[in-house]
Amino acid sequence: MIHALLDTKILVEGNPTKDFVKRYQHWILATLSAILLFCSFPHANLFPLAWVALVPLFVALRHAKSWKSAFGIGYLTGFLFFAGMLLAILLLYPYASIYATLLGYLLLVGYTALYFGVCAALVHMLPWSASVLFPIAAACIWTALEWVRSWMLTGFPWGSIGYSQWNNLPGIQIVSIFGVHGVSFVIVLFNAGIATLIFNASHDVGRGPVPQRANLFKLLRAPAVVVPLILSFACFGYGILQLQLGEARLQSASPGQNDLNVALVPGNIPQLRKWNRNEVPAILRRYITLTEQASAVSPELIVWPETAVREKVVTGAWPASHGRFRRLLRETGVPFLIGTTHRDESKKLYNSVFLLSPQAEALGQYDKMHLVPFGEYVPLARFIPDFVPNFILFEPFEPGKKVNLLSLSNVKRNGTEGIDIGVAICFESVFPDHFRKFVKEGASVMGILTNDAWFVGTAFPEQHFAMAPFRAVENRIAVFRCANGGVSGVVDKFGRTLTPLITPNATQEVLVARVPLAHGDTAAGGQTLYTRYGDWFPILCAMLCIGWLAWKIYEGRKE
Repeated sequence: MIHALLDTKILVEGNPTKDFVKRYQHWILATLSAILLFCSFPHANLFPLAWVALVPLFVALRHAKSWKSAFGIGYLTGFLFFAGMLLAILLLYPYASIYATLLGYLLLVGYTALYFGVCAALVHMLPWSASVLFPIAAACIWTALEWVRSWMLTGFPWGSIGYSQWNNLPGIQIVSIFGVHGVSFVIVLFNAGIATLIFNASHDVGRGPVPQRANLFKLLRAPAVVVPLILSFACFGYGILQLQLGEARLQSASPGQNDLNVALVPGNIPQLRKWNRNEVPAILRRYITLTEQASAVSPELIVWPETAVREKVVTGAWPASHGRFRRLLRETGVPFLIGTTHRDESKKLYNSVFLLSPQAEALGQYDKMHLVPFGEYVPLARFIPDFVPNFILFEPFEPGKKVNLLSLSNVKRNGTEGIDIGVAICFESVFPDHFRKFVKEGASVMGILTNDAWFVGTAFPEQHFAMAPFRAVENRIAVFRCANGGVSGVVDKFGRTLTPLITPNATQEVLVARVPLAHGDTAAGGQTLYTRYGDWFPILCAMLCIGWLAWKIYEGRKE
């Protein structure tokens, strides 16, 4: 199929089907790349497709007439891919106006597709005959733009190609060195290597008969093909070795010696019920019932998800609910990690997590720092005050000021009194550079408390969960995840799920599991390269791209 599209001379004039393919071959290839890439992510989870998904796009770019045409081809791929990935946003209309959700959906899809378009235009400008330099340069461009998208305009890293490999455990172990962008680099490098092989093969086809076996072997030995293959196999080999070493350590460890018995109580309350004040007593009763079930197994920490109960239940402003809540804490006799809203002395509203003692005393507090644009705050609201009352139906949150670890002082392990817990709230878990700050501060275990009930029934909760293994491997730290309306479970420092996963449709409603602690790793100075230096690799790619663009501009002016 690809050869037929490349060698347009073989298309027979007068055949409507072939004429159509000839005329729109670039757009067909761009659409094919979008479909393959989309299928490599949840729900489909066909992760091997990501390793060939960009080949049709590169083939189309090779024959684009100009960088503008290349931009359009890339933009189409990006638009179709993100239109599928972000479809859940369009389904938010039960909570907001259908016009607002449609506008937000189209704007976000259109914005994120720009990065595909820019990448395609830059790749088209590369010297396609530069052998191994072409796939390396293409991978650098993709990785740099993916990193820029992760922080530009507050950042939106959703759909980074590396996340498609979340259940490919050998393939993701390199993120402890390079981060998730390192996986993206290798995938794009592999795609570009295959595309280079197709370019060279089609060139030989155009010059004469089908290449002989010797010529084919020559193509396979080309550096542009060999180098991506070697690097890809090296990454898989490193991953297999790390997993084997991790399994050996796991078998040699004594149960309970260096872990924390955690009870996850996701609740799985539908979002419309959470909004209804009349449902507060029933919601609290459900959490109490589930917590009583979990406490029978003697956990050392009980976890409720993001905004599990309203702040007035915790503070005592609603005496009846607060009394039942205090009795629960006292009867269980263990600390609670609970998500709720919070107001400070100046009445500013925060999305917070509290560590509460059995006496309902606050042992620690963390306020969410990375808020969701237009979901928890309005960007540039001070400059557009008239816009807010017309479209925003919520009270904006204030961002937290600093990373706080929550110290569980009643638990001792290996002679150390107290366990420092880091907690990322919902959207924060998609930002690896933010997540690593807790581990860099000395967290022994990480938690993710989230409310994914907004998107129940869509691929979003699974896409969100798919990022947790990367956060665990990047920092070599275990992660427990408590998600209302999403996926709850425990992931170890190699990205392996240690427990059955609780979803809104699962029969199991609570999970009590032993979560490994990182006392011997992060707290003792054994932090990973990624924990220490963050996104050094995509920054290096970006610097190389800037240097290449500067050289291109200089050469253009010189000519």
